[in-house]
Amino acid sequence: MKAISSKFMISALMLAAVSTVDAAPIDLSSWSALTLNFPGGQAAGSWVLEPGNTAVQQVINADPSFYLNNLNQTSYSIQGSWQVLETGGDDDYMGFVFGYQNSSNFYLFDWKQGTQGYVGTTAAEGMSIKKFDGAGNNGLVDLSLEEFWENQSSLGDMSLLATNHSSTAGWVDNVLYDFLLDFNLNPGEIHIVVKQGATELWNITVNDSTFTAGEFGFFNNSQQNVRYAGFEQEGGVIVDPNPAPEPASLALLGIGLAGLAAMRRRKTA
Repeated sequence: MKAISSKFMISALMLAAVSTVDAAPIDLSSWSALTLNFPGGQAAGSWVLEPGNTAVQQVINADPSFYLNNLNQTSYSIQGSWQVLETGGDDDYMGFVFGYQNSSNFYLFDWKQGTQGYVGTTAAEGMSIKKFDGAGNNGLVDLSLEEFWENQSSLGDMSLLATNHSSTAGWVDNVLYDFLLDFNLNPGEIHIVVKQGATELWNITVNDSTFTAGEFGFFNNSQQNVRYAGFEQEGGVIVDPNPAPEPASLALLGIGLAGLAAMRRRKTA
């Protein structure tokens, strides 16, 4: 039987708690915050968990910031609501990250309220689905503020997978939006739906199999006072990122090591 790491077992138990048939709002108390605090950028994000642990607000105008569920999983649906709680303050990015491997490699859905230039690039009003595919595992080394800000064409290690841009495609202050993600329910398929009440704002399916499992999380870039609440998950398969070798593999390894030892003895004889 394959050995199972304690971290993998803990992740499996956490997933079981959020993927029952009648899904309850996810307890966010085990999630963790991460900000890519680029030189010359803005402050680190501040994620404030509300009483009850089913809602969180990011309250700082920050560099790209994530709130991650720490579950390396595939084949799930997740949905919930989010909104910007301010009037006329800021007009930047809010969204979600999924298939997250590390801070250099992940998928990102982001939504810009208004067209705006920053760090030499121009972000268009509206929604985008992006893939970040850095060479390493540290976004501060592999990625840049420009790659996060750009949403009209691929740039560096950021590839645009889909866009929904127009002069009326931005989010609106204090309006509640609903979000649905189906991730890898069909191999390589990403399905996203964004709604305002009964009105469907975007319903998009993208096919890309670069990342078939990974963490899910909330995302802000240069946008404060964003509240995420009532997220529920159905399905989900935990994928151990560091699986233990099968017994057969261990046996082959032992044979190989024994052979090397015998060769060394013959050379020294």
